[in-house]
Amino acid sequence: MSKLKRKIKEGVRKDSGSLLESLLTESANEDLIKDSVESIGTLIQIEKGLQEDRKKLSRQIGVLRKRGEDTADLIAGVSEISEKIKQLDTDIDHQVAQIENCLNQGKSAAGDPPNATQLDVPAHLAVVEHALDCDANQLQLGCEPGLDESEWQAFVDSQTHATVYHDARWHKLIKDNFGHNPQYITCRKPDGSLCGVFPTVHLNSRLFGSFLLSMPYFNYGGPLTSHPEAAQKMMQYAAEIGTSLECTHLESRDTLQRDPWLCKQHKITMILPLPETDEQLDQQLGTKVRAQVKRAAREDLEFVAGGAELLPEFYRVFAHNMRDLGTPVYSRKFFASILECFPGQASLTIVRHEGEPVAAGFLLGYNDKLEIPWASSLRRANPLGANMFMYRQILRSAIERKYQYFDFGRSSKGASTHKFKKQWGALEHPLYWHYWLRDSGELPELNPNNPKYKLVISAWQKLPVAVANIIGPTLVRNLP
Repeated sequence: MSKLKRKIKEGVRKDSGSLLESLLTESANEDLIKDSVESIGTLIQIEKGLQEDRKKLSRQIGVLRKRGEDTADLIAGVSEISEKIKQLDTDIDHQVAQIENCLNQGKSAAGDPPNATQLDVPAHLAVVEHALDCDANQLQLGCEPGLDESEWQAFVDSQTHATVYHDARWHKLIKDNFGHNPQYITCRKPDGSLCGVFPTVHLNSRLFGSFLLSMPYFNYGGPLTSHPEAAQKMMQYAAEIGTSLECTHLESRDTLQRDPWLCKQHKITMILPLPETDEQLDQQLGTKVRAQVKRAAREDLEFVAGGAELLPEFYRVFAHNMRDLGTPVYSRKFFASILECFPGQASLTIVRHEGEPVAAGFLLGYNDKLEIPWASSLRRANPLGANMFMYRQILRSAIERKYQYFDFGRSSKGASTHKFKKQWGALEHPLYWHYWLRDSGELPELNPNNPKYKLVISAWQKLPVAVANIIGPTLVRNLP
């Protein structure tokens, strides 16, 4: 048990008020500290109750054994309670990590220069904003049809908080694979130098309507600039383009909250700070995760990492899983294009069982972070633990390749994917999806959780995979 965890658990049990006061003196993030301490207190109470229940069952087992009666059900009950206690301990670890993150941020604010490692966040979330050195009204906004990729990319490379999805190569890649019209916005100072870029894409179909999105298909987008005034100007300009294209809305997937834009915070990204060695990571992982990985390792699973040569196996698993989820699949050509456009950054992983692929992942590396935008496993492989086995090997590889963070991707809080990522020790970071609406009304809900798509999803799950693979790419091109 870490010193901080011991201090917090003892403090919650004895005097949570004094504990809270001492923690708040070291951090400015009062709300998150308070929520985490309150959550730990609740978890400890639940843990205490479960421990009492386990003791009662253990006593009953002793009594029944003396009588020579069957104790199998009670023993199973004890095991179930023990697993719940382990999960509670993992949840407490997570809350402690949140507090520790806040304390680190407090130390940075107290005088040390901010940096991604100290703040325990990757570079694309450690945004440092600066005021403009010119009048914001003099900024020149444009949407240049003949994108100067070299100029755009040079600016992206100069911004430490850029994401791989701001890269200039997506302009042609999306246009060629989906037929969409990218609207790549630039913001220039009076001297003509770039001070901001904003990649947006126009999606337009009879089925889903007309709208602008930054970026479609991916977790991140939004205006890239270190000047809040430039970000506001670019978003306003994008809204004007949306009006001219008769779009119903603009959606900008951002890592910063930008007032006064409408905003949804229904998604979080889960990111794991990576230690220097795989041995250290193994120590950090909970006993439950380690046990699951060890069990999977006994199932004669084979892990393979590579590039385009693994695409047929990746797509077979991915397409099958998408059909099972009721979601149209991207074309195989789309993934091939990414592998071709991002050599050295994009790669594939496969887990085979008895020579057949049962789990697959698509990885993208950028700056200090490796992320997995797409991962799938076959349902029949769930008892094998193929997914756990694959992620553990990927994390080992990320450490060997000297990445500082692993991005598990976005999730809805409380969803099964959120719980899966959380068990690895990944920390939650909020995502801010901003909107401009042409007409007043509700924010768009173009997602599988919308009840009106329930019947369509159910019908899609019944399609043969081969049929879904033919129809899917045509439909998914217009889904955000």
